[in-house]
Amino acid sequence: MELALAPGRGRVMRMLSTPVIRGVEEIGPYQVLEDLGPAPLGTLYLAVDSRSDRKTMLKVIPPSRPGVLQEETPWEILLCETQSLFRIYHRGIPALFELAEHEGALLVAFAPVEGATLHDLLVQGERPDRALLIDWGCQLLDILGEAHAEGIVHRHVSEDQIVVAPDGHLMLTGFGLTQLFFEPLTPFPPEQFLSEPFTAQTDLYAVGLLLRRLAFASGLKSGGSGGRDPLLKVLARATFPDPATRFQDAAEMAEALRQAGRTTGRAEVPARAVRGPVRVSPQAIATLPSRSGPAQEPTEDEDRRFALLLVAAAFLLMLTVIAAGWFLIDRSDLADPFSAPAGTSSNRPDRPADS
Repeated sequence: MELALAPGRGRVMRMLSTPVIRGVEEIGPYQVLEDLGPAPLGTLYLAVDSRSDRKTMLKVIPPSRPGVLQEETPWEILLCETQSLFRIYHRGIPALFELAEHEGALLVAFAPVEGATLHDLLVQGERPDRALLIDWGCQLLDILGEAHAEGIVHRHVSEDQIVVAPDGHLMLTGFGLTQLFFEPLTPFPPEQFLSEPFTAQTDLYAVGLLLRRLAFASGLKSGGSGGRDPLLKVLARATFPDPATRFQDAAEMAEALRQAGRTTGRAEVPARAVRGPVRVSPQAIATLPSRSGPAQEPTEDEDRRFALLLVAAAFLLMLTVIAAGWFLIDRSDLADPFSAPAGTSSNRPDRPADS
């Protein structure tokens, strides 16, 4: 099933689509099959390269280069990273076919992707179990490790950019100028709000957030011993506010995920170099457990709730002590300043008689 062609599954097909008869419209050497609508920085088409008869996803970026990414990342960096995709041969990254100019516009041609986006799988109610969650995390980190080695930063890892292929392996789309979807609400790490540049750690933070969302949506809460799941500890470190505390590279984070799988014995992810992709069988995708009830609250929320209860109890105790002390204090000094205790004389001036 092709992401560009399957109706009702890929996010691309939810864009306004205008079928075009082959050969009627041409963009350079490409014959347009279908107009898939706007994409970040340009317009997306399904096309065929007339030189090789190869089907391709074709993004046409006009000279004005409109789009949200123009403000976030300099054009020169995006262009350089896109050119670096020619040096990457990884099954988890769509191959870049061509980067060329045509009548002032930039043509970016890359391979179509088979499968369904992770966003669509979640909309259908499917949820990964713990083993599959770790497997997906290792696959994403394997892809990002390959890209980071070439100086490429993804910047917007999310459910929309991840495609689950029919054989179970993941594809990460959207590197460089190949991004397919507008994602203005992509969460960034705290340092990005201080105008610091995007780095490889930005991608690791996004993967940590993604896995946490999937873990909590699946009701993942505790390990086999009843304590806190070590997987959640790994994800908490990956999303820690201080960048120095997080994982420094994709290989380190992948090893921590594999170790979390071995700790509980629920996910046996083989130890290997981060560059080797992890395979997931199609049966594992077909049997993803559906959410049967509301997601359990994460451990952090329970700890926060318990702390609030302790504070409330301490406050009530303090009020009780103050109230008891109020009634035990000798209030003789609070009597009428013009009256004296019985049986004693007073040097105070007499109280004026009422008129």
